[in-house]
This record gives sequence, C-alpha cells and structure tokens, in this order.
Amino acid sequence: MRNKNKPTRGQALVEFALVLPIFIFVIFGIIDFGRAFHCWTSLNYQCIQAVRAGTKRSNPLIARNVYTSTTHASADAIVQAFWKFQSPMMDKASYNLGNPDNNPIIIGAGTSASEVEVSATFDMVLFTPGMAGILGGQNKSGAITLRTSAKENKE
Repeated sequence: MRNKNKPTRGQALVEFALVLPIFIFVIFGIIDFGRAFHCWTSLNYQCIQAVRAGTKRSNPLIARNVYTSTTHASADAIVQAFWKFQSPMMDKASYNLGNPDNNPIIIGAGTSASEVEVSATFDMVLFTPGMAGILGGQNKSGAITLRTSAKENKE
C-alpha cells in the first residue's frame, strides 16, 4: 500500500532518464550490426560473382587442362563483374582496396594458374559512438574494416 503523504512523482522521470541512453545505445547498436552484416554479405557476394566470372571458360571447345589469358576472362572483366553487384548502400569511395583505382585484388586472372582469387575490403562508418572500439578492428574514428575473399578453381 502506498503512503499518500510521500510524494513519488519524479521517480518515473529519473528512471526514464537513467534507462534512455542505454536503450538508445542498444537500438543504434542493433542498427549498426545489421548494416555491418549487410555490407559484409554484399562484399562477399561481389567477390563470389567476380571469381565466378573469372573462372568461366571462354570457349568450352578448348582443352580442359589449358589455362591461358585467352581461355578465361581478363582482369578487367573480373573487375566489371565485381562492380556490377555493388550494393547501393555501399559508397565506392569507402572501398579500401589498396590501389589507386579502388579495384579488388585479383590473383590468377590471365595466367596459367588453375584458380582465381578475388579479395576486397570496405571501411564502414558506424552510427553508434564507441561501437567501433567494442567491435574491434577500428582503423579510423568510428569505422570498422570489413574484409572478404573468394577463391575458385578454373573450369
């Protein structure tokens, strides 16, 4: 039973003021996690599609054990396939691919290697302050680096 003589009007407001920052931090953390998951899966899909474009045989009539620059796609075709599947949510300037053209790293294209590998990285700026420090991999203020690669044997 409540004591009618004791005022408790401010209790709910104080509790709300204490819980609100934590609640907002959790909500924005969930949004950032969803964005990071989307960006990583999109980047992974880009690498898989680029590798698939690089491992397809240009002419199926050529001997199966021959790998030359003319039997499979060139590095330029692989790069075009990579950018074809870019997510609209991911800015091209945020790709941190280690070269001036901001293209993915391609290994084995146009050579006699029996496999092709495509790798890429993306710098994602997070909304939630301090979340990059919690998640780790902080490369600049409020950003994390997402990395992925795909490797496949040539046909």
